[in-house]
Amino acid sequence: MTSDNQPLASGSSSNTAAPPIASSSSSTSAPVHAPAHPAFHPPGNSSSSAQQNIPLPTTSEEVITLITNIAEPFQIFQGLVPTLQDVANGKPWEGAKLKEKERQQMGEQTLSCGESNEVYNIEDSSVTSMTAGLTYLVSARLDILQSSSKAYYAELLTFTVRLCSLGQVEQFSMIPSRVIKLAWGLLRLAQHLKKVSLAIPALRSLITKSCRIGNFSGVYAAYLEACLIAKNFEAGNFVLDQVFLGVNGPGINYLDILTYHHHAGLVSAALKNYGKAKQYFLTVVSLPTATLSAIQLACAKRAILCELLETGKRISFPRYTASTVTRAIDKNASVYIDLAKGYESSNWSGVREIASKSDFSHDCNSGLIEQVLKSITKRRILQLKEVYSRMTINDLVARVGPSSRETVETVTAILGEMITTGRINASILPGSTPATSIVTFSEDKPIGSDQNSISSNSLAQANYLAAKLENELTAMSKHLGISKEYLKKQANILELGSGKGGGSSGPGGGKGRIDEFDQLMAAEEFGGGLAYGGAGGGGGGGIRGVGGNYGDMGF
Repeated sequence: MTSDNQPLASGSSSNTAAPPIASSSSSTSAPVHAPAHPAFHPPGNSSSSAQQNIPLPTTSEEVITLITNIAEPFQIFQGLVPTLQDVANGKPWEGAKLKEKERQQMGEQTLSCGESNEVYNIEDSSVTSMTAGLTYLVSARLDILQSSSKAYYAELLTFTVRLCSLGQVEQFSMIPSRVIKLAWGLLRLAQHLKKVSLAIPALRSLITKSCRIGNFSGVYAAYLEACLIAKNFEAGNFVLDQVFLGVNGPGINYLDILTYHHHAGLVSAALKNYGKAKQYFLTVVSLPTATLSAIQLACAKRAILCELLETGKRISFPRYTASTVTRAIDKNASVYIDLAKGYESSNWSGVREIASKSDFSHDCNSGLIEQVLKSITKRRILQLKEVYSRMTINDLVARVGPSSRETVETVTAILGEMITTGRINASILPGSTPATSIVTFSEDKPIGSDQNSISSNSLAQANYLAAKLENELTAMSKHLGISKEYLKKQANILELGSGKGGGSSGPGGGKGRIDEFDQLMAAEEFGGGLAYGGAGGGGGGGIRGVGGNYGDMGF
């Protein structure tokens, strides 16, 4: 018997409150061991003044004591959270001869409080009152225990789901970066246990409690990835159609934004809303960057396919797309471009030949390619509508083309779907046989009063958004005008334009200044060299975006 299975200490006898953790029943013959860590008592009634000069904990016992003894909101905000963050940053080990990453690993190890099961028995009320401290503990444990199959199991998942559901809104808002870590840790554990469906409602609750409207958070990306893995695409609508004008505190990186929009595009495509999917993919493609991310290339390929499904035409990428991205698309997505050219020119046999290539399955785009092939018949019907006003189903089948392998039954079903979804305005008059039924194509319906109302509402929303964006841009412009980095960059541009500043390449060459300018641009784009998972370092050529190699998809 290990200490993990023993009842926790009940605390002082003078404390009349019931202990938050129920004692488990055990055999009387079993040896009694001291608990691995102090018991999680109910939060104590501390002084109303904030804790000052809190010593940094260096052991699991000290972490647990700190979490359980600080209960007042002001104390949590001013004392507990900064202290635990210092531990996560490795501050207690600054004097040791360790690299920064090693100090941070020691901090996470300390915050995880080992593999003790005691934490999982905390009462619901205590989970709520100790939200911030438990979020640090559980997120660290989710990270540390990934390599330990012994402790990386369902009980940890169950408690994490409880924390997401019972956590206090105010405390979650104090630790946005830690909430993101908790969300991804929860998803990875659920993935490991093949119980991703359990993570979706928990992550949804976490979004409701920790994310502010209009502010982006990495939790959104984790939630959409859970929906994709579980194939619960309808649930993904919960975080779509949002306009982000800010970020939900620190901890957001370039990869979070790429991943969210990529996943939003996949969810929209799975729901057959190809126009919306294309817009999400284009957002990723056109994000400012100095180095192409593999996610951007994947989104470019999927945007090409979604444009074919939406309009039947080749896509035009935004003019502000970085030249490094457009060059990479031309080089690495030539099969997709050839497919789009053939589709636009109605070269259906060529489209089918290109679609049989292995590139699409290798890129995990088999589903979209299948939809593209199925859309050929719909595209032919739309083309015939422009020429004929009436025709029988049999004639329609013949003109769609024998190579489409469509029958009277399949064409009738496809036409019925197009009429139902509003893709075409037509009616079918039954004949003596299905083949002799007459299809009558009509002009597009005039805009009715309901559509006028919808249009008016959309216009009001667009005007409101435009006003908000104008205010945001004005504020950003003022902030930019006092930015030292921006002013230095402008000074470099002026000097380069006037031919001043002799660099190493000769009079007026300014080669050294160009290098500094390029690095400054990269630092501005990626947060001074910040990159996910250590992809970008500090100086020199280490300033890069995520996905520096095409194999890094980010998820």
